[in-house]
Amino acid sequence: MDSFLIFVLRKKIFRLIEIGFCHNKTDIEDRNKGTYYINVIEIMIWSVKKMFLVCLFAVLFIGTANAQNTNINPASVNVEALSDAQIEKLISEMEKNGMSLEEAMALARARGASQVQIDQMVKKINEYKSGKRNVKAPADDSQETMVPEVKLSEKAAFKATEKNKEIFGFQFFNSKNLSFEPAIDVPVSESYSLGIGDEVNISVYGASQQNYQLTVQKNGAITIPDLGPVHVYGISFAKAQAKIKSRLLSIYNGMGGDRPNTFADVSMGSLKGIKVNVIGEVNLPGTYSLPATASVFNALYLAGGPNENGSFRSIDVQRDGKLVCSIDVYAYLIDGKTQNNIQLRDQDVVLVRPYAKRVKVAGEFKRTGLFEAQKEETVADLLRFAGGFTDKAYTHRLELYRNNSRTLSFKGVSADQYDQVQLMNGDSLVAGMLTERFENRVSIDGAVYRPGNYELTEGLQLSQLIKKAEGLKEEAFMERAVITRKLEDMSLKAISFSVRDVVNGKIDFELQKEDRIQISSIFDMREARTVEIVGEVQFEGTYAWAENLRIGDLIFQAGGFKEDAEVAGLEVSRVLDYKETSELTKSLLHTFQFSLDRNLKLNQEDEAFLLKPFDKVYVRRAPGFRPQGAANIQGEVKYSGDYGITHKNEKISDIIRRAGGITSEAYVKGASLRRRIELSEAEYQAKVAIAAQDTTMTEADIEKVAYQIVGIDLQAILGHPGGVEDLQVKAGDQILVPSKLETVMVSGSVLSPVAHTFTKKKKLKDYVYSSGGFAERAKKGKVYVLYANGTTQATKGGLFGRRFPKVEPGCEIIVPEKPEVDKAGQASKWLAIASTFATLITAIAVATR
Repeated sequence: MDSFLIFVLRKKIFRLIEIGFCHNKTDIEDRNKGTYYINVIEIMIWSVKKMFLVCLFAVLFIGTANAQNTNINPASVNVEALSDAQIEKLISEMEKNGMSLEEAMALARARGASQVQIDQMVKKINEYKSGKRNVKAPADDSQETMVPEVKLSEKAAFKATEKNKEIFGFQFFNSKNLSFEPAIDVPVSESYSLGIGDEVNISVYGASQQNYQLTVQKNGAITIPDLGPVHVYGISFAKAQAKIKSRLLSIYNGMGGDRPNTFADVSMGSLKGIKVNVIGEVNLPGTYSLPATASVFNALYLAGGPNENGSFRSIDVQRDGKLVCSIDVYAYLIDGKTQNNIQLRDQDVVLVRPYAKRVKVAGEFKRTGLFEAQKEETVADLLRFAGGFTDKAYTHRLELYRNNSRTLSFKGVSADQYDQVQLMNGDSLVAGMLTERFENRVSIDGAVYRPGNYELTEGLQLSQLIKKAEGLKEEAFMERAVITRKLEDMSLKAISFSVRDVVNGKIDFELQKEDRIQISSIFDMREARTVEIVGEVQFEGTYAWAENLRIGDLIFQAGGFKEDAEVAGLEVSRVLDYKETSELTKSLLHTFQFSLDRNLKLNQEDEAFLLKPFDKVYVRRAPGFRPQGAANIQGEVKYSGDYGITHKNEKISDIIRRAGGITSEAYVKGASLRRRIELSEAEYQAKVAIAAQDTTMTEADIEKVAYQIVGIDLQAILGHPGGVEDLQVKAGDQILVPSKLETVMVSGSVLSPVAHTFTKKKKLKDYVYSSGGFAERAKKGKVYVLYANGTTQATKGGLFGRRFPKVEPGCEIIVPEKPEVDKAGQASKWLAIASTFATLITAIAVATR
């Protein structure tokens, strides 16, 4: 063995050197000398790797034989005994050295292995590569083995008609949640018919072990190695199992006899898809590719189900030109039965025929719409299809409208005729609604403990109904109550009675259906008794009146006095009583005055005064009380901030004095006053009412609280404190004393509105010309100046021309703009005046002749 390997290796090396020289001769013209030696070394390395593989084959082929007898000829080695580890090592070395299976087997043949051993080695290598050592069927040259993959169809979108949507069953074949998609990951049934491209898996186990993974070829057969073809196309899976096992007996003897030691299991692998034609009255007719386990409903779903003329109860499945079955979809939709939802086969035809009878169902049915009826089906059958009546349906009679080809006829179908009246095409069934009438109901409302509806039993009396309602409440009005009764013509009749007499057993009434008894309480019979307190209390408002209620009690309920209340001047107003209002007098109210302290104590006489219903208590404000107010001063004063107003006559000069006076940087002429103006509720509502009628303003333009600029002359105020210019300060006033101002602003109708540095020498016109002068539409005679203290001064005209206002630091010169003039409108206006004038002259001339 070793000498043989050395001989082969030596021969290969000499051959390699020869190839290297020949290779050099062909490439010497375009390669340098260094490249030549590199190529020779690479080829030598590749050859050594091949020699190692030859050695490995020798070891594999004779390893098992040497373990038993070193003198056994390698040609007699059992290749089947090689382990998976040895096969794995061989495949790894083949891939590492880039050798094909044919090259490796050629080396083994040179070693002396027989063709049988070579075939067995090829087989074991293929089995190992398959992962599960599955055996593939050899190719049959007489048949085409490649079966094209089938791409499954998807449902196409379509726009259904309104009539189609009304048909019962349409939503079942057009719902996203109900697709009838077949299960493809479950075992096939025994009735499954094998088709071209289906995969058949055969597992042999026991004394012999073998796995086959076979495909049904186009000749309709699977080819089992060492056995030949077995025709299985078109037969059921159960028959195919029996046929394959029967054929396997010829090569696996252990499967026969009374005590077999070899067994076989036949199962289906991947299944080939099928093509089915859906034709007739469907929404999307066509040819569909489906899984092999698809049913009729799956095909109908892809086709969108029957269209508005299609039948749900007459759907045929044809196979090879013959009718296989006829399907009634209602059996599934109504009862959930799927017996006729058969499995389809390749090239099956699903034919949806036109409907024969269709009936419209409306009204108080659980399902409404268009339903299909078959021969001899009755109203009772359709009622079952519609799911029965709703809880509000009148079930004793149905309205049947029938088309007589020329006219319509009406028929009332009573409940005892439901299973007798047969349906015709075009019929309409309508279920009515119950009327709101009760045969045995009475009701009692008002001052009883359990008001509501009660059952009218035979001979039920009014006194018995009051007892059923748990009796009368304590506040029940005993003098009168009313029974409202419906007469036969549905008109109403009032029956009055004394509740006291009914309770005492003096009178009673036998009740009738729909009687309504109203028993009122004493509080229902009179106006709600209240008292009211307004003014300086914590919670003014209206309170319930109670017996023995005193003034102190009401003030206590209202949270007591506010700090500004005048407790010594309470007043109570009281309405006139019944006797006083029976006569026409000038009196309107009675008033009473009382004096309390803040602990709600009255003298003995006042404490005896009791409040009556509708009394009104007034708590006045103390005459000397004033809410705290403050004025704010900012700017060039020593101590800016808020200052409380200490007395009514406090002036601006007083506030400035309290603020430490003005600073040396103050610009006195520019001081201004902003006054807080708050509208009363009456003033605000009056302005809102005006805004509702005035198109130039809205309610949003009205402010309850606003600030108004008041022009003041602080220089005069400080010069003459308490004088006319020294205004009285009010709460919320804001006084601003600015620092020295050095600019004058020019705005309005000038060419370049801008601020300028104040100069004593410049006059108003100078500042205007510094801003580019007057614009074309400037209204020169209306120029005015807005001073820093908020006052304004306008231009004055005279015999000697215009006199413009004086300019001071911080002021703003405003040049108004002339409004736009509608020249066309003005021309029309003058033409109209001229025409009128001419007409007048003509009339005068005619009159004076």
